[in-house]
Amino acid sequence: MPRPHIDKHKLIDAVKDFLELDRDLDLAEVLGVQPSCISKIRRGTNKISAHVILRIHLVTDVPVRELIQYCKKDEIDFKV
Repeated sequence: MPRPHIDKHKLIDAVKDFLELDRDLDLAEVLGVQPSCISKIRRGTNKISAHVILRIHLVTDVPVRELIQYCKKDEIDFKV
């Protein structure tokens, strides 16, 4: 059964809720990315990179396939 797409803001917020974090800065620290990375995703300057999807998977154990299914295809950047 296909899952409904959610926007990148809701994905970031869902991960923060799952990890019981209050701030994007805390999420960036847990994911091991620069705070500007999360900020740029929120502002729409950057898409969610494969690196960020992988980091979310490693921290939450949510399968990569499931994370991708929740995102709109045009919101993910699979460039390596």
